[in-house]
Amino acid sequence: MKTVIKSRKPYESGEVFTVAVTDDDGAELSTGIFFLTNTSFGMGWIKTLLVCGLSTPVQNRRQGSIRLMITDMQKLAADEGAAVALLHPFSFSYYSQFGYERVADHLIAEFDIKDIDFVPRRCNFVPYGPSRLPDMIKIYDKFSKGRNLLMPRFDESKYTGGGKQAYIYYDGGEPAAYIVATGEKTLFVNNYINTRQNVNELAYTSPEALKEVFSFLRMFEGEYDRVRMFDLSLCFEADLMLKHYAKVDYKILPDISARVLNTEKLLSAADYPQKEGAFTVCVKDGLDTVNGVFRVEYGGGKGKITKLDGGREADITLTAGSLAQIAYGYRQLDGRSASYLDGVRVNGDCEDFFRAFPKRPCGAFEHF
Repeated sequence: MKTVIKSRKPYESGEVFTVAVTDDDGAELSTGIFFLTNTSFGMGWIKTLLVCGLSTPVQNRRQGSIRLMITDMQKLAADEGAAVALLHPFSFSYYSQFGYERVADHLIAEFDIKDIDFVPRRCNFVPYGPSRLPDMIKIYDKFSKGRNLLMPRFDESKYTGGGKQAYIYYDGGEPAAYIVATGEKTLFVNNYINTRQNVNELAYTSPEALKEVFSFLRMFEGEYDRVRMFDLSLCFEADLMLKHYAKVDYKILPDISARVLNTEKLLSAADYPQKEGAFTVCVKDGLDTVNGVFRVEYGGGKGKITKLDGGREADITLTAGSLAQIAYGYRQLDGRSASYLDGVRVNGDCEDFFRAFPKRPCGAFEHF
């Protein structure tokens, strides 16, 4: 078997690969699509491999073709500067064998529109039009800071089509928030029932702007009975503003897994605490760009990363997946709780390590 790149084309901020694994006679056993792009990490962006659309006909399964494809593409991406790989698993346990661990959940909240009575009804939003695309992207880029896994935006495809209605809010002439929504209504006899306003995407730049979002949603009272908000893992401040928690229905869906492709690049891209600290981490993996012992000394928001000779005792030993889970801030962990993660061994005082990677909002509005 071998991995064959059938096509490699430019795509927005990166490239898209169409890939196949073939047998010795050239027959395709599996196919897949991979993207090299950028995703948000801390206050900046890192080069990322997106794993998408893997497929194997049933007669070709259990031969190791997907493993070969993923292994080869991870190495290619690492050689070309990617720090991490991301995917939406159909099975988290299946992809854990390739080193992927969960880094984001999709949180959905649904409530009666009358229960956002903590703000007045007010419509300071205007409908989106193509001329406002730079303002939408400006809001999105500012919103992305400190939120992990988001992808850069270049066009209006995320804001239009499929019944979407997009609106934008300006504060003193500056773009400050936007909302992308769709409506649901069921016609029964001569009345609409089961009416719901779906907030498919939401971005904001201040508490005042977010309050305007809720005020705007109240303007739909009478047309819709319920509001359903998607991606609250990314928009956790919206959940903080809700007052009637007992009346909110929550649903959480495991969403994205990740693994590190280059440990030094990932550690170098992190934004560290102002307070000084230091730790030594050992990462065990089959990729040379991941495997090794690394010393990190940080302070003033920056870190100095040094790869050490092998054989040294580290403060903590991790797998590529568990490092991604901790570095992305999926959970707030300490030495005691982290020791329950698969492949993690705490060897010493890790307070500085866990302080370097606080819990952060993680997710993506789009499915890749």
